[in-house]
Amino acid sequence: MKICCAQIASVFGKPDANLARADEVVRRAEASGADLVLFPEQFATGWDPASTTYAEEESGPVERAWCRIAEEHGVWVVGSQRTQSPDGVRNTALITAPDGSVHARYAKTHLFRYAGEDQQYVPGDRLSVCSCDGLMVGLAICYDLRFPELFRRYADLGVECMLVQAAWPCSRIDIFTLFLHARAVENQYYVAGASPTGTNPVDHYCGRSAIVDPLGTTLTSAGEGEECIVAEVDPDYVRSVRRRFPFQDDARYDLMV
Repeated sequence: MKICCAQIASVFGKPDANLARADEVVRRAEASGADLVLFPEQFATGWDPASTTYAEEESGPVERAWCRIAEEHGVWVVGSQRTQSPDGVRNTALITAPDGSVHARYAKTHLFRYAGEDQQYVPGDRLSVCSCDGLMVGLAICYDLRFPELFRRYADLGVECMLVQAAWPCSRIDIFTLFLHARAVENQYYVAGASPTGTNPVDHYCGRSAIVDPLGTTLTSAGEGEECIVAEVDPDYVRSVRRRFPFQDDARYDLMV
């Protein structure tokens, strides 16, 4: 499978404009051979931990737009939305399939208290694992990268590639790159991370999206401007790496203080 990370700036608070841009990006990615296109965190609205504007129920207008884009171009699309649930608003990633259906959803489980995200959003409480054309993928969002336990759980569930939406600011961008590589090496799977570029009222972003293989090798990476990067991922390679160096078999969960 060829994965494209769409490192694109959002128009802050303009979902219609952003979804129209996403449509064009997916069209170009599909023409270049991409099978799956991954967008940054809250791309449809622009990242804002203090706002729940445009939050919608499942199958709302933003979700329907992501489904339409996937179906029209015949590719997998990992989009974003603010989802209204009975207990509050969730920061949600969703995988839409080439047939226009929602294939998987994931609500961000670790909320970024540093920016007050926990004051406006409620955390998700479950992982999301699914097969995209035979590739087992898992979903995570931005701040989740700081919690290796989450990524180990995904490895235990058989994930071969993690798809990470992010809105990582320039002031800490080297940490974003470090975490993408660390999570890949620790768990012997691919990690694809898409982060935006540009400036909005919240912060300044400078991309550095990347796709990293199970040995920590950077397959492709972006600079600071708008860019779509593509790399091929192979589930057979994940299995080969794990067979040749099965270090997770030596993990110790019986240690005592």
